[in-house]
Amino acid sequence: MIRLPAALILAAVMLLGVVAGSPARAVPPDAAENEDTGLQLLREAATAGRTRGYAGTQYVTTWGRSGSFSSVLGVRNIPGKGLSVHAQPSGTTTRVDPGTPAGSMAAPSETMLEVLARNYRVVEVGTARACGRAARLVNVLRADGTLAARYWLDEAGGPALRRELFDGRGRIVHAGAFLDLTLDPAGKADNSTPAAGGFDVGEAPGLLGAGWRFPTALPGRLELFAAHAAATGYVYLGYSDGLSVVSVFIQPGVLDGEKLRGWHAQQRDGHTIWMRNSAEQETIWASGGHVYTVFADAPADTVDAAVAALPHEPVPSLWNRLGRGAHRLLSWVNPFG
Repeated sequence: MIRLPAALILAAVMLLGVVAGSPARAVPPDAAENEDTGLQLLREAATAGRTRGYAGTQYVTTWGRSGSFSSVLGVRNIPGKGLSVHAQPSGTTTRVDPGTPAGSMAAPSETMLEVLARNYRVVEVGTARACGRAARLVNVLRADGTLAARYWLDEAGGPALRRELFDGRGRIVHAGAFLDLTLDPAGKADNSTPAAGGFDVGEAPGLLGAGWRFPTALPGRLELFAAHAAATGYVYLGYSDGLSVVSVFIQPGVLDGEKLRGWHAQQRDGHTIWMRNSAEQETIWASGGHVYTVFADAPADTVDAAVAALPHEPVPSLWNRLGRGAHRLLSWVNPFG
């Protein structure tokens, strides 16, 4: 994740209208908002994020455990080929799934939208503008009426123009928006492109049968929505409440703490975990002959509760070597890290 000059970060944050630490107020109940009037709009925007061609510049800011982390991204979606993300100024270009954190959650899968519908109320609340374009404003509300997320959805049938996430205390924890966007003509959309996207839980029974053990849910209403065994030997598990994603990688091996430069150790309930300050709130530890690596774009308290709910064992007196580095696992979550 590239670090930007403070002046540029401030200018972009002001452009997005985002004020870190400003609480979101509870939204008064409204008889017209008893139904999920915004869910279909989110579904249409997710489909557009996969099937319609577009190009633009995105600004993304995440407020993590130790402050904010920001990136400027050039994106280009080519129907049938996928989303390319160009990190600035590094020049790195990576093709990503737009339904993952690496794709800025621009096109969440139908599975994730179903999780969202179970956990929140999604309502259309009016119109607005984002990056100079007309948009339909959609709020995602918790059961108590507080704001969990807000979306600006392109009225011209494009992808989501802007997205903000809030923690339980009403503070913005993630904000992403297009600074500029060009849509290809609608007639060039490739409707044959699958709209679901991402992994699903179809592999979960086979993984459990092969001896892998993992929970189907984590604290914070995080549900298992993806399970995948990679050819390189690790298992990927994706948990989501429909808004945030906690990505868990499990691989056989033991951990070499001396090689974790830039990480710091913390004692948690008699065991040691290693953490690194980043937008992905990275955490790594060893337990039961396996190494667990967690990357997340969720609020910090949600990440801490999820990490605590996963398997842990007291640390051994000596660390051994780690078979594969955590950086190799990070590419799916954050290709510009």
